[in-house]
Amino acid sequence: MELRPCCGVVVQDERGRVLLMRRSGEGTWGLPGGGVEAGETWEQAARRECREETGWDVDLHGLLGIYSDPATQVHRYPDGRVVHCVGVVFLGSPVSRAGTPDGEAAELGWFPLDQLPEPLFALDVPVLHHAALQSDAPFID
Repeated sequence: MELRPCCGVVVQDERGRVLLMRRSGEGTWGLPGGGVEAGETWEQAARRECREETGWDVDLHGLLGIYSDPATQVHRYPDGRVVHCVGVVFLGSPVSRAGTPDGEAAELGWFPLDQLPEPLFALDVPVLHHAALQSDAPFID
């Protein structure tokens, strides 16, 4: 099993809808995010991943939580790799559409937190649950 530092962004528009992407390879819906690369901060990685995967530039304005529970944060990819993600997830808002997605997303959509599409990317289920709770303190899970 591989351990990987990951980041994500819960991007919400002025109506409170969250930006989700349907993953090309798996068909699941999830948050924009991915691995942190050497030489970048968590925030830089979150902004980069969001822009690459969705084409949206975002403002980050808080920390939703830190996610590392192996019960919810281990994923088996279609190629057989098993990855334990240790993720930092930010709260963000859209600034502007800066380009086109890089192909990781087959589809993008804005959804109310109480009307999320199925199937959801398993690692994002606890994150989206916490986003709906709208707590002031970051979650550590």
